[in-house]
Amino acid sequence: MRALKEEAGRVYPATINSFRARLFGGGVGLEEQREAEGLERVVREAVERVLSLGLGLVLGLGTGRTSARFIGELARAAPPGAVECVIPTSFQSETAASKAGFRIGSLANYPSIDVYVDSFDQCNVRGDSIKGMGGALAREKLLMTLASSVILIGTEDKLSETLNIPVPIEVLTFAAPAIPILLQRKGWRAIERTSQGKAGPVITDNGNILMLADVGAINEPEKTEWELKVTPGVVEVGLCPRRGYRVLIGRRGGELLEIG
Repeated sequence: MRALKEEAGRVYPATINSFRARLFGGGVGLEEQREAEGLERVVREAVERVLSLGLGLVLGLGTGRTSARFIGELARAAPPGAVECVIPTSFQSETAASKAGFRIGSLANYPSIDVYVDSFDQCNVRGDSIKGMGGALAREKLLMTLASSVILIGTEDKLSETLNIPVPIEVLTFAAPAIPILLQRKGWRAIERTSQGKAGPVITDNGNILMLADVGAINEPEKTEWELKVTPGVVEVGLCPRRGYRVLIGRRGGELLEIG
């Protein structure tokens, strides 16, 4: 672990600036092209690992551009009968899986999931992660818990020594005005997650409001996750302490780093 941390300190930049760039937009340059090579490598690795599990898989699918890229690549590589069905975590991932030609399942028909594949917004060198900026965190964490195997994929611009970006939290609409007050009592700050595509806060597929909890540097992910979740009105939080997940990082230039 020490070697991994030292390596991370050398080759991976702090991710606050890259997070802000993804959140608010920015130009495409050489760094973005190199990161694209890492994304291609990690998506290909995730596809190979899923297909190595056998035929008739029940696949849980996360939400976001990386997950959509994965399901497209899986459709191109999977032999007939490899995937029994896909259980999506949002309307977006359902649409992506359906367009790729996969059968859509539900927990009512498939309560057991063979493998769950998703991305993350930030990951530390231990494999703890922050995810859910797309608003599907409650469904994502549910499928992560149900799945026999979890594969989280991302690029090295999202890797950091310490988790330090705001944590997405899904809150009841009724509770939204009170959440900033409740978190302020703990020394934290909460703001609504907005989108360029609509006025007002982001609404999850569950009909709740997505907010961001700025809790500073997270040195104890399990403790911080619990303190956020026990806040009245909070449905789920996008902080995911590593619980046996396999984390794959696509590095610039197409190399692969694995945590776990």
